[in-house]
Amino acid sequence: MRLEVSNLKAYYFTGKGVVKAVDDVTFYTNESVGIAGESGSGKSTLALSILRMLQPPGKVVDGKIMLDGIDILAMDEHEFNTKIRWKSIAMVFQAAMNVLDPVYRIGEQMEELLRYHGYVEGNAYELMSSAVRQVGLDEDVLKRYPHELSGGMKQRVVIAMALLMKPSLLIADEPTTALDVLVQAQIINLLKRLKREEGLMIMLITHDLSIIAEVVDRIGIMYAGQMVEFGSIDHVYREPKHPYTQALLQSIPRLRGEKRLTYIKGSPIDLLNIPRGCRFYARCPYAMDKCKEEDPPALDGGYKDGYVRCWLYSKH
Repeated sequence: MRLEVSNLKAYYFTGKGVVKAVDDVTFYTNESVGIAGESGSGKSTLALSILRMLQPPGKVVDGKIMLDGIDILAMDEHEFNTKIRWKSIAMVFQAAMNVLDPVYRIGEQMEELLRYHGYVEGNAYELMSSAVRQVGLDEDVLKRYPHELSGGMKQRVVIAMALLMKPSLLIADEPTTALDVLVQAQIINLLKRLKREEGLMIMLITHDLSIIAEVVDRIGIMYAGQMVEFGSIDHVYREPKHPYTQALLQSIPRLRGEKRLTYIKGSPIDLLNIPRGCRFYARCPYAMDKCKEEDPPALDGGYKDGYVRCWLYSKH
């Protein structure tokens, strides 16, 4: 599977003005990809735009999303719902374990999803059993209510529901949030196994760069609605180009060495009132006059199939 996002713009039209949550984002990948950045950088809005589940006042206003050469934004809602949503692309939502209905058994909730998408009753149990086994749970979980499960089990159930119709792309939005460290490790190992054994392409959305390094092959760094750096895990982690990426990596605790942690000074910009020039200008230690006047385009960062939005790498 190949996912191509080109010049995507997704805005929220509020009473106070237009919030440019995703503003001219472009990336291409046929490998698992991680999307990282601070809260409010546009990560979840990007994911919801890909699945076409952005709710009002949010709206995709420009750009293309191509899935294996098909423009999924150009499809009508019925065609997208029957051919793409949950069948080619599925999503595990942020704090997903809290969305399970407490008055229905797990199997009943899974069966409702299958019925909605036209699966006959005869093979529903087989599909549900296969999905829960795929995430390391026993079939007995289908007979249980959500309150009978631990946090980690509920998270696995939600992942199983996303895998019911054998999608090629799984979008996981902060899948380890609110879980303890041991359960986080179990969920990460599960995603790694699904990727390795099932050939599943994963888009992992998180603010935790250490988690991304465990699961995906490529990474995009978002800041204030823009993808400021994109490339392979090896290149971005070992030779980060954008000052924001460098600052994020320097804020991660190290098990070895005496390197002190640093923090990013200042606060993210107000997306209702985006200043001219580079959006990281006020917080950047390398800011130049040009940065304040002109927003940098995607520039060659010096590694294959990647880019960086920073004037430091301009040849002019």
